[in-house]
Amino acid sequence: MKSLFAILGLAVTLLFYSCGSDVNSGDDKGQNTSILSVDPYKPLSDSINADNKNTELYIRRASLLTRNAEHELAYADLQRAWELSPVEEIAEMKVSSLFMAGRNDKALELLKELTVRFPENTNLKRRLGEALLQNGQYDKALEAYDKMLAEDSLDFEAWFEKAMLYLEKKDTPSALRHLETSFRIQPLQMTALSLANLYAEARDPRSLEMADLVIGRDSVGEMPDPYFIKGIYFANTGNTAKALDQFNQVIKIDWKFQEAYIEKGIIYFDQKNLDEALKQFKLAATVSNTYADAYYWQGRCYEKLGKKEEALSNYAKAYSLDRNFTEAVEAAARVKGEK
Repeated sequence: MKSLFAILGLAVTLLFYSCGSDVNSGDDKGQNTSILSVDPYKPLSDSINADNKNTELYIRRASLLTRNAEHELAYADLQRAWELSPVEEIAEMKVSSLFMAGRNDKALELLKELTVRFPENTNLKRRLGEALLQNGQYDKALEAYDKMLAEDSLDFEAWFEKAMLYLEKKDTPSALRHLETSFRIQPLQMTALSLANLYAEARDPRSLEMADLVIGRDSVGEMPDPYFIKGIYFANTGNTAKALDQFNQVIKIDWKFQEAYIEKGIIYFDQKNLDEALKQFKLAATVSNTYADAYYWQGRCYEKLGKKEEALSNYAKAYSLDRNFTEAVEAAARVKGEK
């Protein structure tokens, strides 16, 4: 049964249509369009009523709706704008709106049509690759990126996106090769950080070079990420003192950087300094009480300390926050003596 709120929304919709208004135009079936008649949308809606062929008005209202996370209604306005003016810019807006609304399947269908209609638009081709990737169609996504690179081998974004695809497939060597190619063509900070991260996991000292490159470009010193990656590299290579220095620098820049507390705690945990480890994991939980890892690692500490009830409580909390946290389930079973 529909809620009263939905029924009222439908009634408002029918009223507007019966009056010949375009306030609720477009692909908005099932949406609560009544909000379009109140602030902050009312002025634009009134303007649309007065001039319902004005493409710019629909785009402006769609932008406002998007800022307020009303993505379905935003898409409806963009659809109306598209009907009035089917140009590439509006096509790209429609695709973005569908992605933000979580309608990846429809975005994929639309992109297949648009890439045929606008064969020279590289943004649409790139979004098609993203949509295929998000829908788990890895082989087709690879084909899409390969086609783009066949047309332009210097398309650094396509090389980057292809690298991300290989990461999804857990093919790290291929991901590294493609990231390196992207970076050679266009040495962006985002690519440098991605490379630094993969190098750190592989214990490759080039991680430090890439991280320092990013730090050197950060004139205001506000980026914690390169310091965190350096910390991971040092931790992976056994230099825990330098790792702790880097993680402390991360927290100095951004005290809400939860992963830095976790990595510090793991170092202390491995050193059997359980009191200090527990302190760090509790700090991570203080930063965010929905961070599953913080509770899992507290559970590990309590388990080592022989405090079974506290360990089980934290493992249960971790699992309640992340139902895919199988390690927490296994740890709880271990404490209960079931394994």
